[in-house]
Amino acid sequence: MSPDEGSPRSGGAVRRFALRYWLAITLVVLAAVFIAQNRERQRVHVLWITVESPMWLLLAAMLLVGLVVGLLLHRRRRA
Repeated sequence: MSPDEGSPRSGGAVRRFALRYWLAITLVVLAAVFIAQNRERQRVHVLWITVESPMWLLLAAMLLVGLVVGLLLHRRRRA
């Protein structure tokens, strides 16, 4: 048994690094497919304002609003 076989760093960082890249590439491809399939324009009425925009942009805006609300309401746990 070589000294590197039992080491937690032997190849683990390379695999994690590669996995992160594969995950990022997969998410970018899925985002591109999502945008390509949701290009038709939709109207949204909020109070007295009407906005017409592609569906993917409206959904991305709602995701952003949800993230901001989540960050504002996030409670940190005490250790």
